[in-house]
Amino acid sequence: MRALVALLLAAGTLLGAGCGGETAETGREGADTSNGKELFAQKCGSCHALQDAATITQVGPNLDAAFRRARQEGFDESTIFRVTLDQIDLAAPPMPSDLVEGQDAVDVAAYIALVAGKQPQQQTTTGATTTQPATP
Repeated sequence: MRALVALLLAAGTLLGAGCGGETAETGREGADTSNGKELFAQKCGSCHALQDAATITQVGPNLDAAFRRARQEGFDESTIFRVTLDQIDLAAPPMPSDLVEGQDAVDVAAYIALVAGKQPQQQTTTGATTTQPATP
């Protein structure tokens, strides 16, 4: 799993650096992470676990686990955003290819980049830090 995450992060970094990274980054800056959280819970949460969204299913990758290691290794939010957006755009079964598109995809990717893999005390969804107790 770690190798897959590393490969995805490397691919996303390369794609973002040479092919549309500037456009993707501009999109992230205008993203609505509140909308992204809502869409994630409605459309993605039945398959992906993400603590901030209170989803716990395990059909697809647990996004906290997938991005925790990347954050520990120094990958920043913009890289995680690009990787997530690429995964949404390049969706392969069983993930539907048209689950979220356009600005909705940008919003979901920005939300995931903001919260995935962070400890609950570090998570922010609308600019204010979420104050949740840490689990022992």
